[in-house]
Amino acid sequence: MFNTFRSTIRRPLFVFFTVLLTAVVTIFPIVSSAQEQKPLRIAIKQETGNLDLLQNVSALSTYSLVFDPLIRYGENGQLEPALATSWEVSEDGTKLSFNLRQDVAFSDGTPFNANTARWNLERWMGKPEFAWIGISDAMQSIETTGMYELTINLSRPVPAALYELTIIRPVRFLSPNAVDAEGRQTAPVGTGPWVVTENNNSRTLLTRNNNYWGSKPSFSSMELKVVPDELARSNGLRSGDLDIIGGDWVSPLSPRRARTMQRDPNVAVVAEPGTTSILLTFSPKSPLLQDQRVREAIDLSIERNAIVAIIYEGFATPTTNLFPTVIPFSGDRVVLPQRDVKSARSKLEQAGWKRSGNQWLKDGKVLELELMVSEEALPGSRRLAEMIQGQLSETGIKVRVSSVDNATIHDRRPVFQYDLTFMATYGAPYDPHGTLANLLLSGVDSGPDGKIYTNPELDVVVQSALNAQGDERIIKMQAIYNWLNANMAVSPLVSPKRLWAYNRRVGNFQLPATDYQMPGTDVTLSE
Repeated sequence: MFNTFRSTIRRPLFVFFTVLLTAVVTIFPIVSSAQEQKPLRIAIKQETGNLDLLQNVSALSTYSLVFDPLIRYGENGQLEPALATSWEVSEDGTKLSFNLRQDVAFSDGTPFNANTARWNLERWMGKPEFAWIGISDAMQSIETTGMYELTINLSRPVPAALYELTIIRPVRFLSPNAVDAEGRQTAPVGTGPWVVTENNNSRTLLTRNNNYWGSKPSFSSMELKVVPDELARSNGLRSGDLDIIGGDWVSPLSPRRARTMQRDPNVAVVAEPGTTSILLTFSPKSPLLQDQRVREAIDLSIERNAIVAIIYEGFATPTTNLFPTVIPFSGDRVVLPQRDVKSARSKLEQAGWKRSGNQWLKDGKVLELELMVSEEALPGSRRLAEMIQGQLSETGIKVRVSSVDNATIHDRRPVFQYDLTFMATYGAPYDPHGTLANLLLSGVDSGPDGKIYTNPELDVVVQSALNAQGDERIIKMQAIYNWLNANMAVSPLVSPKRLWAYNRRVGNFQLPATDYQMPGTDVTLSE
């Protein structure tokens, strides 16, 4: 009876400890799994959108997570293999041949090959709405010469064709099964390292594409959280609700905020040379700026080093060059001029202006210029304008800063309804050809972007450079920069640095080659 009693007691105890042990073993893997699956959280300033490759409605940076290009834009403009492993351009520049990567599939399982590549390219090449892309405008035919061999035939050489194939939209590749009967995209299905699993106006959730052909991310999911306010983004990074913020096109980090965050031991700030330039531009229709000597007086009145120190907190490089050195074919470096108020006043006198107190008069008119800015179009432009206003006032040039909204500046800039304004070059991978063609050629419709400057003589110089091939390109590109400098057509001010910040959870943080791409795929995560 005693043995029976002990056996009766032991059985419930055995069951109890077995259940407890099973629970412990089960719980810990769940906790571990939950930790492993905690996504990388990146702030984005606006919702991702539907990622339609043919529509200009979605945030550019997210495309790079889902869709691959034929050729990838690398550091300092180096062209690197992506879905194309190699390529060849014919001697006359009218035939581009590609060897495609094998054993690649879209995330829905559809094979990638020459036929699916051709189908993708024919969705936009040769279409009028994409004529702004040279390779599209010149496309004559596309041939599939093998299962993984593709040739694009052009009606004329397009020297920038390979660079154009690195841009984000529309040139990347979509699964043919992700369109409806009319050919409209129904889902963002690419060959990239990430797959969109949730997408709304507050966040985009992506999971790792475990069948990705390239180097796979070390973590399984990524969350892009919509946080429009910069202060909220920086607070979210400090609190641990966000892991990465920054980038002009992702979630801008102002120089002032970046400098403050550098003092936080739990945050790392990355400041690397940028690919854009901030320009002070002159309206070619402004009566007060027709005389080149007035434009020269303005340029001589500007202290770029002070702009870098005060407005950009040191996170910029002063420049008088249209493009920073990281841009291919950016030309010879122009020596940064010293600010010279005396010489600026002399230029105005040569132009027929008479000094009267702290202002200049000519034909009964005061030299007073409108500097149009928009904080929406260029964050920080109001402070920059006020600083230039102060610098020009020491020469006696009056400046009225006019702050407008995003819609207004995009209405007024294309018709040159201002005296002065700020513009930015497009940056990699679009430059130099993007800025030169769209923002300088008068015959190209640049839409709401407007123009840096237009002149019939400049049109000839730019068009000649854009059509040049081989070593001639360097010479003819330099001719553009020489013309702009000789005619004081624009005053480049600074090349801002690329600013990002991340918390201690992130390791191996590296910026992609352009700000139109999303960082983070190569990072490691810890809890």
